[in-house]
Amino acid sequence: MTEAAARKKLTRVARGKRPRIFDHWPDDVFMSMVTALTTELMVMRDRMDTIERIAADKGVIVKSEIDAYVLDEKALAEREAARKALADRIFYLVLQQAERNKTPKRPA
Repeated sequence: MTEAAARKKLTRVARGKRPRIFDHWPDDVFMSMVTALTTELMVMRDRMDTIERIAADKGVIVKSEIDAYVLDEKALAEREAARKALADRIFYLVLQQAERNKTPKRPA
């Protein structure tokens, strides 16, 4: 198994209490979401910049080709899966809290 495959199988759930920065819990959640989204955006922008520079250096692609490209069904499905995975990462805390709220409380 490759290192990347091994990392993919790891459960990415933090143990213990989450650190609190703000007095109001939703503010912490919102800040975590913004931080996750910003991180994803920065990584994606860096990768896209690298791809565009390599393609331009090799004369492989021009911007008008990128703008005019039409995806097939398989590519659309792959993008949708990637969007869902991104949304799951960004909204992780909100989804986690929603799951907790659905779980019936045990009597004391």
